[in-house]
Amino acid sequence: MPWKIDRKKLRDSSQTSWLALDLFMVALVIANLSFILFDTLYGTAAIQALLDDRLPAFSSFYGEHVHQHFLFYDLIFIAIFLAEFFFQWLVAVRRQSYPRWYFYPFMHWYDLLGCIPIGSFRMLRLLRVVSMLVRLQRMGIIDLTNTRIYQFFEFYFNAFIDEVSDRVTIRTLDDVRREFEEEAPITREIITRVIAPQREKLVEHLSRRIGYIAQRSYDKHQDEIREYVDLVIAESVRANAGIRNLDRVPVVGRAVVNQLRQSINDIVAEVVDRTVRDISAAENNRLVDEAVTVIIDAILEDHPELGDLGTRMSLEAIELIKERVRVQHWKESLRRRKAQAEQMP
Repeated sequence: MPWKIDRKKLRDSSQTSWLALDLFMVALVIANLSFILFDTLYGTAAIQALLDDRLPAFSSFYGEHVHQHFLFYDLIFIAIFLAEFFFQWLVAVRRQSYPRWYFYPFMHWYDLLGCIPIGSFRMLRLLRVVSMLVRLQRMGIIDLTNTRIYQFFEFYFNAFIDEVSDRVTIRTLDDVRREFEEEAPITREIITRVIAPQREKLVEHLSRRIGYIAQRSYDKHQDEIREYVDLVIAESVRANAGIRNLDRVPVVGRAVVNQLRQSINDIVAEVVDRTVRDISAAENNRLVDEAVTVIIDAILEDHPELGDLGTRMSLEAIELIKERVRVQHWKESLRRRKAQAEQMP
């Protein structure tokens, strides 16, 4: 069964009586619309001829007593619809369902306009059925998500929203692009009005991040750094004339050079390790703070080339976003569905 009814939720619902009223009104709307449709068809010569031929007694009775007084019977339906509308409005006011008492007619405009006895307005009564189904769907009493008609309307509704939102987004991005192109100082305004007031927080955050990144990278590549330091020291020792002379001393020269090189390795490794740990320590990040402060102050200074660079980067970013927005996902989904349908036997 493509659609489901959760009878337990229907029984447990605290609005059962209101749901019964809504269901009664929906049934009345369906009956009214069916009556309007039949009377419209009866007004055509082909249908009248068909009924006169097949059901002459019914055709004569309907034409004389109902079709000629169609507006009177429609007004009976309208009177019931208006009575229910004003009753629901009164209940909404008492329950304070909306911030103002006069909001109800605006929220249920289709119910009010549907009571106008004109052909185009009568069709708005169908929205009462739709709103009732949406309400039951939200309450979990019914599940229409597996029905073809629900999937059809959901797909094209999302496609409509996608198209509208894409056009609005592209229009907005075009306006932003013109602002960047026509108002060159905008990059400077962003720096002075957005970045500059957050200078202290930026320095604090970047200092912590630099210390964290330094410690993490050092822990990850500590062995590689040690190997590199050992290689550099070994090459430096071999290139040093004084150490080469010491290496020529008989018996103890080679051992002294090796011990000296190992000591240098240990000292340099300890210095590097201590430096990284001091940088990452919160109590010793004054130098990092000062370095970050100098960098941010340099960015905040008025440099024309920096403004031009920021403008170019912003324009390129806007064009990239526009390219992504122009991708119509609903068309891709439609093509995938078509391909899957063609693959099915």
